[in-house]
Amino acid sequence: MNNDAPILSSKDSKNLSLPTLPLIRVDRNIIHNLDRLFDLFEIGNDSMDDNLLRAVIYYICFNYQHNLFTYNTFDPHDFAKEMRYTMAYLRAKHPQPLFLEDFKKKTAEEQEYHLTNGLPCYANNIENALYTLLKKEVLFNYGAKFFNNTDREVTVTAHKNMRMFILRSLEVTTLRSGRTRQSKTVYAMELDDRFIHNLTKYFIRSNKDILIELRKSKLDVLYLKILQQKERAIFAKEPKVFFENFESLCRWAGVPQAKKNGENIAPKKRKQLVINAFNTIRERTDLDFTFTSAIAREQRFPYAFTLHFNNMEAQIAAKDSENKQDMMNLFDEVLSRDLFAFFKSYKCGNQNPFFITQDNLLQWMFTDCDYEEKKQVYLLATAKIFGKEAMQTKSGLFSREKSFDYFYQNAIRDKKISHVSHLT
Repeated sequence: MNNDAPILSSKDSKNLSLPTLPLIRVDRNIIHNLDRLFDLFEIGNDSMDDNLLRAVIYYICFNYQHNLFTYNTFDPHDFAKEMRYTMAYLRAKHPQPLFLEDFKKKTAEEQEYHLTNGLPCYANNIENALYTLLKKEVLFNYGAKFFNNTDREVTVTAHKNMRMFILRSLEVTTLRSGRTRQSKTVYAMELDDRFIHNLTKYFIRSNKDILIELRKSKLDVLYLKILQQKERAIFAKEPKVFFENFESLCRWAGVPQAKKNGENIAPKKRKQLVINAFNTIRERTDLDFTFTSAIAREQRFPYAFTLHFNNMEAQIAAKDSENKQDMMNLFDEVLSRDLFAFFKSYKCGNQNPFFITQDNLLQWMFTDCDYEEKKQVYLLATAKIFGKEAMQTKSGLFSREKSFDYFYQNAIRDKKISHVSHLT
């Protein structure tokens, strides 16, 4: 392990700008257990827009890694822009909102209290999607791995039948901004800690634009599964992967068992639809692979598929380079977010976090104060990304502290230069 921690430059810190490439880090557990998401989202049920639900999950991942100040705020307008939805659709009333089912189970007194106090009913399409992620558990029947970051340790757990709510809390908030004080409805949410930690420790990198393009045909699911298999192939340095379960493959490719009139679709026809799905993925994404059908165990005909990823050596080298860049980006991201969290908790008191601005944070970050507190935040961020083991030796700790001193002194110096330039 290299003891030289990357340094968040004062220039980057002043902008607090995180990478803007259209990449989304998606929790590996979610991709590994996509079948359970089919059940959660009731795919095949006309009352459930599973496309929107998946888009919300992608956006939560994207928003977390790109927006330091608002990762725990869901803004429908920003969501519509990033994920290419119309506000008219998001605001449209959902035909069978999940909230209504829960509301009917309340007593008459509870219902009256809810209505008379103007509590939210989560009745439109986007609210129903958020409420679903709050109320329905994701089941990890195929096992899950979680990296639980604390101030003292990083623990790894993996076992079957794990359950997790992606959202732990959800509140409707009205913000007013601008000279006209125009109001805007946003949703304050708390993400599950394990889900958050996996976005920096246990993720698969995917392309946001590709996910959006494939969303209508539901092939974003197959795209994510092939990305998962590609990662496994690179790790094993074996270009071939095998899709043995034909029914699972059909689900990922959006190939139904029967037509809407109930008539069964012939296996041969379903196989051709799967082949079409693979070809679409190859044409519309940057995945480079070939595929052939094969006979799996207990099959009489070739309904399994072998994928061969091309140019494996080049892909392994590209992956190594991406991993190194990820570490740098993740360190910048975690350090910025942890400094913001410390600033909110210890310097802003009871101030509403929605009104803590970037300027407030920068004023504190680039002022010569709270040296030890800032250093501890910095050292904890390095431990989260690079591991505590690298800090156990004197040379490792010295290198991290030296890196912090460099960052701190540059920040103070650049603020003074900026102040002098402003005066002149």
